[in-house]
Amino acid sequence: MPLYRWDDNGLQAVPSATFEVEGIQEADLQRLLRDQPEALEEGLFVIAEEYSNWQGSGRSIDLLALDGEGNLVVIELKRTQTGDHSELQAIRYAAMVANMTLEQAIEAHRGYLVRRGREEDARIQVLDHLRVADESDAELHAERPRIILASAGFSTELTTSVLWLRDGGMDISCVRLRLYQSGDGMLLDTSQIIPLPEASDYLVKIREREFVERNQRRKGQLTPGAEAFKETISASPVESQAMLVRLHEWATSLENEGLCRLATYFGTGVSEGETSLLMRLEPEKAGLVCFYNYQGKTRTYSGNARIQFFRSVFERRAPNSISAVESHISPKQIGQGNWIGDISVALLDALTDAYREANGLLPTTPPPDSGPGSPPPVEC
Repeated sequence: MPLYRWDDNGLQAVPSATFEVEGIQEADLQRLLRDQPEALEEGLFVIAEEYSNWQGSGRSIDLLALDGEGNLVVIELKRTQTGDHSELQAIRYAAMVANMTLEQAIEAHRGYLVRRGREEDARIQVLDHLRVADESDAELHAERPRIILASAGFSTELTTSVLWLRDGGMDISCVRLRLYQSGDGMLLDTSQIIPLPEASDYLVKIREREFVERNQRRKGQLTPGAEAFKETISASPVESQAMLVRLHEWATSLENEGLCRLATYFGTGVSEGETSLLMRLEPEKAGLVCFYNYQGKTRTYSGNARIQFFRSVFERRAPNSISAVESHISPKQIGQGNWIGDISVALLDALTDAYREANGLLPTTPPPDSGPGSPPPVEC
């Protein structure tokens, strides 16, 4: 659709242009967008340009950024009308940076600033963007990097691939770049076409409805393993998916280590539609913790990951780990059935040690005598 200038004579069409005819290269686009990434998405912060800190590949990421929620974002730029298979390139790059740590992100930004001759402190800039003052409070979500494809146009094959990837839970979007002539200068219009901004909420509601309907048929069921829990993640809001993926991968790693048995439970009652991932200890049907993915009709906690603690199991199986776990939660109390949503890497590390203690891999002291009338362990 053309762009119009409105003046006293009415609407005047602004002549369109192409990057090729105007001699604008992808390097020019990269230079402009690195300094004003908000043209692609509000809240983006570029940490690196032409990032290629890996062996065995001569390719590099056009722009590597963080969004407003601390998610790693791979940005691939093209000036063509087809996008030139940029989705395939971006997927490779996303896989290559999926294990990036906060320290690696800071180091990448430090190199970026040095190459540009800027003297800012990379660490302070990254932490400021994450809105924290201390690294221990910083949350960098790199497990499933987001992808932004920006191009003058996109082929049918590319958009079909992107829509299919989004259906599979990948956060990938397409931004169309349109160039117009304006006097002695040029105008650049950036429009997100996948997903359409006005359709995003609608699509989320569709996924939630499908999720709830499927769970209605399965509510009350207990399914061995964590695959059923993993299936629920794609129906969650995008901002919650990185945390849910992290929890699923962490729990799976403990099961692979032989520290617990996983099972997925589809909830009933007031939190209809919630799904919990149980992390049971042998030989009983109880665990130190379990995780929840709240979805469906109950909107209070919709889409949020929650971790629930079972103190009686801690006291019996991992008493020495209680203080270490409590040092990473607020309020600092592992209560029977208490839950929190602030789940850090340090907390998961402490819980890993707790599960190792519960399996006899770390020293354990006898639990204190809780006396008669103590409540029995709660099954988790």
